[in-house]
This record gives sequence, C-alpha cells and structure tokens, in this order.
Amino acid sequence: MRIILVMVSSVDGKTTHPTIHGWSSAEDQEHFRTQKAEHPVIIMGRKTYDTVKQELQLNSKTLRIVMTKQPKALMTERVPGQLEFTDESPNVLVSRLERKGYTSMLLVGGSETNEAFLKEKLITDCFITIEPTFFGTGKSIFTPVPLDIALKLIETKRLNAQGTLLLHYTISYDHTNNTN
Repeated sequence: MRIILVMVSSVDGKTTHPTIHGWSSAEDQEHFRTQKAEHPVIIMGRKTYDTVKQELQLNSKTLRIVMTKQPKALMTERVPGQLEFTDESPNVLVSRLERKGYTSMLLVGGSETNEAFLKEKLITDCFITIEPTFFGTGKSIFTPVPLDIALKLIETKRLNAQGTLLLHYTISYDHTNNTN
C-alpha cells in the first residue's frame, strides 16, 4: 500500500502553533484538499481528530480512521464507511485495509501516529509544506525519537511569493543516512 504523509511545518520544524489553523497558507490548504480528494483513506491520531472534528466534512468516498488507545469511548461518533476509531497497530490496520482493496492512504498526523507508521516502515512518501515562519515551540512531525532514515527528494515547488515550499520525498528504509 502507498502511504503518504502530508504535513505542514514552520521552517524550524513545528507543526502546531497552537493548531494548524490560521497559519498555513492558502496554497498549502489547496494542496491538502487535492491530496484528500485523491486518496480514499485518511488516517489521523485522536488529538488531531479532536482539533479538526468540528470542521470534518464526511462523505461516502473517503474513509477517515482515527487511531486512539480508547476507540470504544468514541463509538458514538462513528459513521459506518466514513469515520472509524481503532486501536490497531499500523501494520494490522494496513493489512485490514489492503484486504478491503485499498491501495493508498493519507497519513495526516499527529506526531505520535506519524511515528508509529514510520517505526513500522510503512510510510512510502512525504509531502511536507514548509511555511516561511519560526515558532520556536510546538509539536514536530514525529515525537522525539532517534531516527536515521534516508529520504529521496522527488520534487520541490515554490507555492507563493512569500516562499512557501512544497517538498515531495520518497522513503528508503533499506538505506540509512551516512553521516561520515
């Protein structure tokens, strides 16, 4: 399965200030809308869900899955075929989705969910939008853990006059970065 991480970050690597809303550019938001329209599954963590749930526009073409340690506590919010809650590991979840015929999905955060997929070597691509700002504090794309994973830059796009950049990478888990 192709698993695409889509995130927006400040130049200093922060993804929240205090949330995504209000600081990402219109061009990044358009890129995100395009990505959502192209993929039938969107995975997010519970904290990300809590941040965006008031704005979620559910539809029968997109399955949103929220990873949480307590899925039963959120079952009243479940919408069959559109919004699910699970405590499955990323590998188990991906296997289940593949058996249902899915071939791609978006991973949209937060940092703990992103890290869980990366640890299991499941993320195949990253689209990272870099907004020209410094926050100093906030969450990062991944929780702070030692990583040494090589990325290959596929494409760079300047999205606007302010200098917002869109970077597309693929991930190679067989090759780690050499620092020598």
